[in-house]
Amino acid sequence: MKALVRSAGVPRGLMLLFVVVWVLGMLLAIGWRYEPIGRAISTLLLLAPLTFLVCLFLAQISLPRWTWKTQRGGRRPTSCRVAPDGITVEQDVVTSRYTWGAVDLAIESTTAFVLYVSPAVLSTPVLVPKRALRPEDIAPMRDLITTHASRFRKR
Repeated sequence: MKALVRSAGVPRGLMLLFVVVWVLGMLLAIGWRYEPIGRAISTLLLLAPLTFLVCLFLAQISLPRWTWKTQRGGRRPTSCRVAPDGITVEQDVVTSRYTWGAVDLAIESTTAFVLYVSPAVLSTPVLVPKRALRPEDIAPMRDLITTHASRFRKR
């Protein structure tokens, strides 16, 4: 259950709040079992956290599909050239060039290199999937990123 909640992206503090509200609902259900208003309040406290969790799970399932359908830029053919002087991302309608000084944070996951070129909260990162690289090019790519990026994390 813990892994399922973690996969939905529920913060730990929010999950603790859900548990406290649910336990409070259980206690009120036991104490106010003969009072109609007490049963209504306890039912609300029992069902509200569960309903919110179900909504989070459904959003996790439907949001990526919705984003893929509505964002045409994500479906355009994209090429990315990584060089010692910077990164160039090319699509059929736009070309973006970033020097290594622009890369604020680089994160390596098991499947991709994610390069954040702006400290802004809503910035779009440059994603370089490892499947797009030859196996012998992954280590030089990692070395290039760790050498030039301001901050580097491995997940």
